[in-house]
Amino acid sequence: MGFTLYVHKRFDRVFKKTRLTDSVLCYAAGDVFTGVFEADLGGGVIKKRLALHQGKRGGARTVIFFRQGTNLVYYDGWVKNLSRKYAREIDEDQLDTYRDVARMFFRANSEVMSLLVRSGMVREVKCNEN
Repeated sequence: MGFTLYVHKRFDRVFKKTRLTDSVLCYAAGDVFTGVFEADLGGGVIKKRLALHQGKRGGARTVIFFRQGTNLVYYDGWVKNLSRKYAREIDEDQLDTYRDVARMFFRANSEVMSLLVRSGMVREVKCNEN
């Protein structure tokens, strides 16, 4: 794939009770890498839909930080059936915060990312490239 995949602890907390697996995250990361996602929210913040195999309304929305040549970070998300109908899923203040956090991840070198992994802030996901 050409990048390293990380999952922030915030993301893991949100999806703790779902059947979302690392293989689903790897598959979706491959989509993002090839430009297949629902929305580019600017500043390297991407919204991507994931299937949770819980019926039509059981899908998830994820906030991913990614720019070509950088790591991909699953940062936040929500289960679609828990979001308000006809409301914005991400308000402007939240989007600004996402962009700020994304910038920090884009600046992080491998040493910083290793420190974040050791601290438990993020975990690295190993994807098979078969």
